[in-house]
Amino acid sequence: MVQFVKTPAILFTFCKNYGTIQLLDKRVFDEGNRNMFNEIKTSKDIQVFLEKTNYLHDGYIINVQYTHNGITKIENGHYFNPTQTKLILQILVTSIWDTVVEIEFESLLEWQIKDNHRDITDTSVIFDEQNWIVWSDGVCISMDEVKKSSYVIAESMKWRIVE
Repeated sequence: MVQFVKTPAILFTFCKNYGTIQLLDKRVFDEGNRNMFNEIKTSKDIQVFLEKTNYLHDGYIINVQYTHNGITKIENGHYFNPTQTKLILQILVTSIWDTVVEIEFESLLEWQIKDNHRDITDTSVIFDEQNWIVWSDGVCISMDEVKKSSYVIAESMKWRIVE
């Protein structure tokens, strides 16, 4: 298990969805805009994300990339700037045409990707009390439950369909 703590966070909650995906915003699937990121800023943005990605149902984490440009050497130690952190998850979602969904989190408060939980059947995305985005690969009703699964708490989240 990999765990990093003390950076801003956002919560995402995903629920099982056995229905069909509805394309609410055609521009995401147009060839010319295939690499365009969609930002999560409102509850409506979360709902659109969940619907367009089929709640990441039958998803498999295939890549995790963490970047930290915020450690600076100072006299008698170092300085940590969480605003210069980034986590990118790539998830293969087999319930929507074997599509890869890329989720990018910036300004991380806390994150954990469990290596024994690579498959996703339920997912959650929410805003917490401080307006951080919280993403989890399970249905969670409390922060204690969130921390039992793979999760990310961050200041910002954006996503795109890459394949």
